[in-house]
Amino acid sequence: MKRFEKKDTAITKNKLPEKTLASSNFTYESAKPESSSDLSITDEKNAAGSNVPDWSENSTGMYFLPIFGLSFSSDLEWTPSNIPITIEQKNGFLGGFRLGHSWESLYLEHKTFYFNNIIENGSAPSVSIAADGHLSGISTLVSAGLNFSFSDYVKWKVGGGVGATNQELDIDLNGVKESESGLGLTYQFSTGVELRPFEHFVLGFHYNWYFTPEFSAFSDRHLNSLELSLGYFH
Repeated sequence: MKRFEKKDTAITKNKLPEKTLASSNFTYESAKPESSSDLSITDEKNAAGSNVPDWSENSTGMYFLPIFGLSFSSDLEWTPSNIPITIEQKNGFLGGFRLGHSWESLYLEHKTFYFNNIIENGSAPSVSIAADGHLSGISTLVSAGLNFSFSDYVKWKVGGGVGATNQELDIDLNGVKESESGLGLTYQFSTGVELRPFEHFVLGFHYNWYFTPEFSAFSDRHLNSLELSLGYFH
């Protein structure tokens, strides 16, 4: 009796006839590198959609910045009569605004602020006088200066200005109350750093030196201030 054995058929690879390959519509295109013009267009589109500010290319515009700060005043010599009285003041505060226009390397601005310093004590020649009260005023100035861009986010500013200050002194000397006011010329020197963390917003830290020449019953006086400003830039 014969035994029938099942033989496995040989496994062969499927091969397409050459005619089938020739008649197919399959095509192959090698990838071509983008040209420099294509890359520049892509970069411009990416830059247009980014919110990152660029002061080196977009530094022209108007700005409005409220300011807050601390004021440090020199001693003031007040002469309501023939005897001068030296008035010492505590550190005070100031507040106001800056309105201006900035170009790539220049800026021009108007600044108005209110300041107030509490009187610490008073003294006449060889005599100490108990004093209380405050010295306050409003200054308005026009200033101009230079801009130096350190990066797309940081700018250093330095400049100076001139304007006027109206000061008012309210003082109590050993129970005797006196008041005096006057308007005088003011000079300013300013320097500081401004940051643009995102578009249309400016954050600034400034040091300012103000000098008011002698006028009315007041001696000359200088005021140092550290100011924080933040607001809108367009």
